[in-house]
Amino acid sequence: MPATTLRLARSAAPAATSPPRDLDEMLAALYADHGSTLRRFATRLTGDHGRAEDIVQETMLRAWRYPEKVAGRTGAPLAWLYTVARHLAIDQHRARRAHPTEPADLTVLASRAAPDQIDAAIAQCDLATALASLRPRDRDLLTARYLRDCSIGQIAADLNIPAGTIKSRLSAARNALRQRLQPGNG
Repeated sequence: MPATTLRLARSAAPAATSPPRDLDEMLAALYADHGSTLRRFATRLTGDHGRAEDIVQETMLRAWRYPEKVAGRTGAPLAWLYTVARHLAIDQHRARRAHPTEPADLTVLASRAAPDQIDAAIAQCDLATALASLRPRDRDLLTARYLRDCSIGQIAADLNIPAGTIKSRLSAARNALRQRLQPGNG
């Protein structure tokens, strides 16, 4: 039988500065006998070891404050401790739900965020700077193909160059642009 099968009730006039020695011994025995069981129970309720430790600590504090309630449960202090711990877990859950203090999942935040125009402006500025740093021939080819939406055949006819040459120059121009857009090459 656990050492906590109650041997004490709070004295009529406890010392103002410290609790009676018997109360400390009862609390130590309660914790020694039921602390790990209560912690496992609280962990199952909350799913979090930190919150479970908080619940066990608050449960033991209430046992210290109200020893007559624990003492009145002859042979069953664990039932009282479980009840208090369960109520504390429920209160803690309700408080978190009513006033969330933890940041929301980043994917949830990202889905709620409005499109950021600054990223598009920075990308546009980077692209303009990279285009300006290209050779004029490469810049003109890329501008004709991708900004004015001209076909390879149209560009070849305008410049009087074979279509295969336009394709290879466009490929080289894209590679040069890609290289300038890489981080650290600005």
